This record gives sequence, C-alpha cells and structure tokens, in this order.
Amino acid sequence: SENPARSIIQISELKLNNGRVALKMLHESADKLSEIEFLQEIEIMKRIGYHDRLVNMIACITESTPNILITEYCSEGDLLKFMKKRREYMMSLSRDTYYDDIDRSMIINQEQQLQFAVQAAYGMEYLSGRGYIHRDIAARNILVDAKHGCKIGDFGLCRKVQEEHEFYHSRGGRFPIKWMSPEALKRYEMSTASDVWSFGILLFEIITLGGSPYPDWEPAEVLPRLEDGERMRRPDNCPDLVFATMNECWMIEPEKRPDFSELRSHLAKALEETPSEYYLQLDSQKDYYQVPRSRDAPIQQEDIFRKVL
Repeated sequence: SENPARSIIQISELKLNNGRVALKMLHESADKLSEIEFLQEIEIMKRIGYHDRLVNMIACITESTPNILITEYCSEGDLLKFMKKRREYMMSLSRDTYYDDIDRSMIINQEQQLQFAVQAAYGMEYLSGRGYIHRDIAARNILVDAKHGCKIGDFGLCRKVQEEHEFYHSRGGRFPIKWMSPEALKRYEMSTASDVWSFGILLFEIITLGGSPYPDWEPAEVLPRLEDGERMRRPDNCPDLVFATMNECWMIEPEKRPDFSELRSHLAKALEETPSEYYLQLDSQKDYYQVPRSRDAPIQQEDIFRKVL
C-alpha cells in the first residue's frame, strides 16, 4: 500500500524455492521526492532489525538503478482494502442467507478486529522501542499476511529520534491530514506521541472495518476543530475499553498520551474480554461509510495529504 501522493511504486511478487517475496521499485516517472523517500525507506529498513509484526526487508539493490527493495510478501495486501472488501461482503448478506452459503474467510468478528489492533501495537512497540517514529500509521500502511496477521509496512516516512520525547521537525514531505496529531499539523513536530495519535485513528479504522475518519470535516477544519476539543463519536461495535483507549491516544497534550506498551496492554485486555463469537452489526448508513467518492475513484492528494514545504 502506498501513499497516493507519491509517484506510483511498482510492487511485484517473485516466487522462490522457500516462498514468495515482494519486489518494490520506483516507476520511471517518479519525482525526486519519491526517489529520496524510497532510498530513505531502504536505509531505515536495514537499521530497524527483524520483528514478526513488521514487514521485514530481505535484500535491496541500491548500487545500480533501478533501486529495488525486496521484502516479505503479504499475500492479502493492505489492511484497509482487506477490511473494506469484507465489510462490503458482510453488508451484502441478508438474514435469509443460509449458514452453509456464507464464505467464512470473508467474515471478520470483533475478536479478529482486536487481534489486528494488538498485532499492530506489538509492531509499533518494537519500532518506538528502537527509537523510530513511523509518521504514517494508517490501515493503508498495515499489510496482511496469508494467516491474516498484521504487519507494519511502508517505512518511507520513518525517522530515527534519539530520545522518547524528542521531536522530529519535518523539512519536507507529504502527510495525511486526518491521521495527524495537532502538534504535527500546527508545528510539523513528529514524535512517538504523534504516532500514538495516528494509532488512535487506526483503531477507529479497524473498529469500523475501514470507515473514513472525520467524514464530514474538510481538511482545513481538522486542526481548529481538534483544538476546540472535538473528537470522533464512538463508532458502532466499539467496546468501552477500546473507545477509552482511542480517546487517550487523542489527548491534546502529547505527554498525556499512552506509550505503545500501554496501548498493547489495554488492547490485549480488551481482546481477552471479547467473546469469540461476537459478530458485528454493520449499518451501511453510518456517516463514516458515506464519504462522497466513488469506490473506484483515485483518492485526490488534497483530500488526504498535505504537502509540507
């Protein structure tokens, strides 16, 4: 899954004796910023090290062009598309559908949702523990493997910070407005705490199976409304503990937000408390499913991304 704002990146798969890998390279039409981001992504992935909940690098080619990044292959694609596809299937089922006719692989229950959340928190706990900030946590940047496990992907905006509370001041790049913390929107300050804010938006995406955050807010309204204390309402099918955790992620003061170890712990507790057969009641009329854009239309850069000069 790639930022729509970037020049298109080619991703193909290669079958080896011990399984498939993903090959990632820039299109010839890629702009200079995309090229810089891609090489930074490769360099960061070399340094991060291995973790089961990250999309891990296997090899890279940077001494000759085209530059190529070879990573683990996640056969189910990105989490956003994975959830949306299943949400549409689940909404299409009628009360009269025979149980035997239901494709079980296309059903997501609450236990699976919380497993996704816990797995993503594990990945971010590791990444932040190594001193890195991701800067683009969102369902579109989480990949799903063949076993339906989640892995943090897309390290193009990832940066190293020395101290847990240190800020990274952006000097260029493109960022997704509705996933950004107030301090990131206002002062371009990125930190582990701003990643935690974005993780709260990811939780909303997971609970709504790919619903759009702040569906009726214009991009220019996001910062003033957040500073006025507005937050998203509790979505359907959201357990108390998960909604409380989201709101902790969205504390206006960065230092009051939980860290990723606390988030993982809260979400693991919510997972423990969830009945394994709790199935979701989906209401297609909810505003977060009503974003006025045709399903297949490309996302416009100004809709989601803001270029930081």
